Amino acid sequence: MKFKLDLKPEVNHHNRLLELCKIVSLIGGLYLVNFPALAQINLAILTDIIGNNNQVFIEDQVAEVNEKATLGQEIRTEKARAQIDFNTGANGRMGENSKITVGQCAEVQEGVLIASGPANGCILGFATGVQGTTYVLNVDKNNQTNVSTGTIRVLEGKIKLLSKNDLNNPNPLTIEAGQKVSSLTPDLTLSQISIEKMTKQEYEAIIIGPLFQGFKTPLLHQDKINDVCKVLYGNCRQVGGEKPVRGLW
Repeated sequence: MKFKLDLKPEVNHHNRLLELCKIVSLIGGLYLVNFPALAQINLAILTDIIGNNNQVFIEDQVAEVNEKATLGQEIRTEKARAQIDFNTGANGRMGENSKITVGQCAEVQEGVLIASGPANGCILGFATGVQGTTYVLNVDKNNQTNVSTGTIRVLEGKIKLLSKNDLNNPNPLTIEAGQKVSSLTPDLTLSQISIEKMTKQEYEAIIIGPLFQGFKTPLLHQDKINDVCKVLYGNCRQVGGEKPVRGLW
C-alpha cells in the first residue's frame, strides 16, 4: 500500500509533524483494506452543497464548492448535505451531521455517506471492496452510551466486506443489491454478521430521501437504481421523485 504525502511548502514544521502523525495513524487504521483492483482514494472534491453553505467543513475550516480534501483530511457537514467526487472516478453524497476521512477508503466516522462507482468504504473497523456499486454507509452514535453502530445498505451491484478482526478470512461476505448488514460494532467478526433483506419501504425511503434530493448532478449508476428496484420489489417510486423522507438517519 502506497500513500503519497502532499504537504504544502509553506506549512511550518509543527504542522508538518501533526499532519504526518495523522497520516501514520490513518494508515494503521486502514491497513486492513486490500482490494488492489481499485485505486487508492487520496482526493475528494466538493462539487455541490445543499442547505447552509457555511456548514460544510474541511479540517474544521468552512469549505466551498470545488475545494479539495486530501489524504488524511476530514470532511464534515452540519445543517447541510454535500456531494463529492473522488479521484478514483466515483462520487458520493454526505447527509447532514456527517463526517468522513479521506484515505485508501472513504471512512465514515459518523452520519451517512452514499457512494457510487469505484470507491471502497470503511466503517467501524470494516472495509468494503466494490466494483461499480451504489451503497450507503451509516454510523449512528448513542449519546447516552457513547457506543457507535453501523449499517451498510446496497442499492445496486454488490460489495465484499472484510473485518479487521478476521483479516485472514479468504471468504469475505458478499452483500448484494437489496441487502444490508446492521448493528455493526468494531468487536464483531464476519461470522457474527447476518445479511438481511431490505424491505421495499426501506429501499424506497433511501431513493426518495435527502441523499437524492436537490443535487445538480446525478450519482454514477443512478439511472440503474429504478430498474434494480423494480426487479427486487416490483413497481417502485422513482429516484428523487418525492420530497425528502427522514427517519433512516
